[in-house]
Amino acid sequence: MGRLRSVAPVLLVFATLFLADANSGDPTGFLANAASGDPTGFLADAASGDRTVSQSPPPEITALPRSLTPAETEALRAGNDFGLNLLRRLYAEREDERANVFISPLSVSMSLGMLLNGAGGETFNAMGNALGLNGLMVAEANEAYKALTDLLVHLDPSVEFRVANNSWLEEGFQIRRDYRSRLEEAFDAQIENVRFEEPDMAGAINGWVGETTEGRIRDLVTPEEFAGLVALLVNTVYFKGEWTDPFDPAQTATVEFRRADGSTVVVPLMGQALDARVGGGEDYGEDFVAVDLPYGGGAFSMMVVVPTGDATLAELVQGMDGARWQELVDALRGEARTEVRLPRFELTYEKVLNDVLKAMGMEVAFDASRADFGWMLGNAGLGVTPHIGWVKQKSFIKVDEEGTETAAATGTAFATSGNPVLQADRPFLFAIRERLYGTILFVGTVTDPTG
Repeated sequence: MGRLRSVAPVLLVFATLFLADANSGDPTGFLANAASGDPTGFLADAASGDRTVSQSPPPEITALPRSLTPAETEALRAGNDFGLNLLRRLYAEREDERANVFISPLSVSMSLGMLLNGAGGETFNAMGNALGLNGLMVAEANEAYKALTDLLVHLDPSVEFRVANNSWLEEGFQIRRDYRSRLEEAFDAQIENVRFEEPDMAGAINGWVGETTEGRIRDLVTPEEFAGLVALLVNTVYFKGEWTDPFDPAQTATVEFRRADGSTVVVPLMGQALDARVGGGEDYGEDFVAVDLPYGGGAFSMMVVVPTGDATLAELVQGMDGARWQELVDALRGEARTEVRLPRFELTYEKVLNDVLKAMGMEVAFDASRADFGWMLGNAGLGVTPHIGWVKQKSFIKVDEEGTETAAATGTAFATSGNPVLQADRPFLFAIRERLYGTILFVGTVTDPTG
């Protein structure tokens, strides 16, 4: 297809949300809604009503519903690698060494995957290489995204997990029919024709984002960001899970958290003793300690990795890629009685990702003179060259003691000279992951729990 001409950008935005503060009554004012089970798996609408305290543990989830196809396995691996690469770069470019980082690899890769469907030529190759999808056909990648999301949404009924996609197109422009079909079929994304110059347009888009994230993500876009806008693609991810083994608030103590620069800040440190899978430790020749804390029936968990001794978070993140991450996961041993001390924290993260995505090889997609998204728009005669204007991710996480579900887990116990202890009173890495397939949903660093 011939290259279009102009400088009107395509805008791509991600919004992600994670909550781990599940409790009855929800003091934040947002109800813990139950996912509805949307048959496509891409937009599981929430049923209204407060979630009540459960008196019995949810069923333990220990087996996969089915095996992954080769394409799904490759897409999962690519998404994890891309997300960890993004984390390394965002962590390294921080201007304030106290700044936290929190991203959703799933959201970023899915959103760029939607845009990849409209790319051609050099732009397509650059985006595919950056995403690690160059070994897959577009149709294979689309099917993998759809199938993986459907599996994740329905994997654990006791955990609330939703993914939603939507797009808005400036009136007067046309989306190619085949591109529209791909977005609707693979990503369950609707395309709305709008006039971005309308004064209430930003409010309408922010309203949709708020609805799909239980009000946690607000003011994602502003009218000032709409200048020259042709199309806007938005992805949201919402997750809320109750600890399988909740922390007892009575065990929370105020302690000093030592930042990387040597300064300290007083934070509430949650504590409990539980049977958990742990990894690392000096007895095993490792300079880190890791623990895997499950949610609900155990299909999802938060994995916390704390450097020990003279090791630093910067060193841990610098060496983090898909292979190193898998080594950390494989280092988790069978369950043992473990003391876990984790800060109670609430973080908001917002970042324009243009520079880091360019550095990862996607510069052509942002270049008005070179970008090729001719497979997206059907307006060759209008003389417009769509390119990415900016890419933004905004995310929120809240972690506290509350939880109402309990479940037993199985494994092989290991011998130690004493109870393993994980005390996160220094900068640490964490990831919210799906444990059966290995999908990283969210990953971040905490260098200052006070935000």
